[in-house]
Amino acid sequence: MKAVVKTERTHGGVQVLDVPTPTIGENEVLVKIKNASICGSDVHAYHFAPTHHFIQPPVIMGHECSGEVAEVGAQVKDFKPGDRVVIEAINYCGKCESCLRGNRHICNEFQIRGMHRDGIFAEYVAVPPADLHKIPDSLSFEKACLVEPTSVLTHAVLDRSNIRAGDLVLVTGPGPIGILAAQMVKAVGAEPVVVGIDSDEEIRLPIARELGCQTINVSQQSITDALQELYGRQTVHAVLECSGASPIFQTTLDVVAKGGSITLIGLFAKPVEANLSIAVRKEITIYTSFASTWFDFERAIKMLDQGLIQTDKLVAYYDPEDAVQAFEDAIAKKVPKPVFRF
Repeated sequence: MKAVVKTERTHGGVQVLDVPTPTIGENEVLVKIKNASICGSDVHAYHFAPTHHFIQPPVIMGHECSGEVAEVGAQVKDFKPGDRVVIEAINYCGKCESCLRGNRHICNEFQIRGMHRDGIFAEYVAVPPADLHKIPDSLSFEKACLVEPTSVLTHAVLDRSNIRAGDLVLVTGPGPIGILAAQMVKAVGAEPVVVGIDSDEEIRLPIARELGCQTINVSQQSITDALQELYGRQTVHAVLECSGASPIFQTTLDVVAKGGSITLIGLFAKPVEANLSIAVRKEITIYTSFASTWFDFERAIKMLDQGLIQTDKLVAYYDPEDAVQAFEDAIAKKVPKPVFRF
């Protein structure tokens, strides 16, 4: 079968190879991949950023996908050939304290598909049934391949923040996660303001505006000045930090209102320096949010199916043979979310 494989510990180092189709055990499901999208972490893996030096090639990349059950093992009862599914990104041990306390998404021994182990940028993948979620016929495979990143935001916005209807919410970073976060904010009745820089003006910030969000280009105007112009105030009730840019954290402390909150979603590539006395004096609540739970997947499926989250403006489609071009386009910010059609 065809697969997109990280073959070298260097920038790029990705090839499209013919690899054996997996065989399944009695408690596994073989899924025919339909659509698979490139995540920001996949881009870091492609670039072989220092944060991703744990990857040991060769490894099939990818963890965001939709597909159809092709075959089930003899002991599998809840799935059958033809079922439409999405696959969870994280493998968990089920035995550590985190798993036993219901936090399997932060399992002590977690493995991310496409990084610690073979992923889903392939024609077929074998997975345990516990990692699968059925999707309705009304949800297209094209939309469903973004269930996983959407679930990251159901977790962050609905569980790991205190955002309420009517709140003014700053979303820093207008990449796919930021755009999905802004839509999640709108879905709960709050007002998102998406922050980017000059390089986001061609593609990303216009998408945010098309989706009904106010935007701020911090290369051209300070956040406080822009907020004053837009809303007659210089603070926000909450921040969703999706950029992973270390300098922005101090800015979020400055602009969040007293008693407000900051949720850190993006992974910082460099250590963060900030005056935390500001957070203490303003009683700012700082949350962190990582990955998503089984329930977050179910909520994401429903929100996408109901049209509360739009994905069409984020994606562009590629043949897996053009994998290198897809990654380079993502790095250049030409396409927010490249999607492979298998």
